[in-house]
Amino acid sequence: MRMSQWAHDMFGQRASLVRECVAEALSVAADNAREAQEVARTDHLHPFGFTLMSRKFEALAEAFQDLGDVRIVKPGGSQHELVVLDGTLLFPFRYAKDRSGSVMSARIGDGRPSALVQALFNRFGPEPRMRQLALHDVAPHAVPVAEALGDLPDDTRLVLIAYAANAHAGLLDAWWGEAELLDRLGSLRWHHCEEIPLTQEAAALAQGDTAAAFDQGALPSPELNPRSAAPALIPLWPEAAGGA
Repeated sequence: MRMSQWAHDMFGQRASLVRECVAEALSVAADNAREAQEVARTDHLHPFGFTLMSRKFEALAEAFQDLGDVRIVKPGGSQHELVVLDGTLLFPFRYAKDRSGSVMSARIGDGRPSALVQALFNRFGPEPRMRQLALHDVAPHAVPVAEALGDLPDDTRLVLIAYAANAHAGLLDAWWGEAELLDRLGSLRWHHCEEIPLTQEAAALAQGDTAAAFDQGALPSPELNPRSAAPALIPLWPEAAGGA
């Protein structure tokens, strides 16, 4: 898959390497979560959810720890570390458990976005095309969380990494781009969204294990819009039930 102009603008000459590292990190996190589920020998999905909740952040940090211009930050009150790569903050979240839905209608979580998520969008998200959530409209601890991110430059850009995964098939697909947070339900408006090619092992597993169960849903073909000129971790979802 060719590298887009957006990716080149965001990550420069190493855009291809960054994309590969993201795909590998997601694959590792999903594999680790599946292994935890198998070892637990339970039909409940708590082991998968708890493991994926943590490993998606840890695997990203491990993937980029040896690259230059990388900062690993842990906001106050957060259980997890976030990767800031050359002024770009990477934030992974699971948008679906199968392929029945489109990433274009993804929500960032199953409930109200946490104070951290709201602060990230308000400080580092793209210039909104619709009314943006102001800090006084959101969770009461959003302001302290935003202050805890104060050592990050104001021109830091938030890149979302949306992926679908489940305990049976592992990683199904992955996307990245920029979006604005629309409401208190976590609805997103993508300014740019494009698919991340999976590693060969992850792609083979997803195709082999989900052909019957999940291929009824069509993969989205998002319209790629140019980004308008723009001027840790609190658990975000009930992931213990498998919603990582």
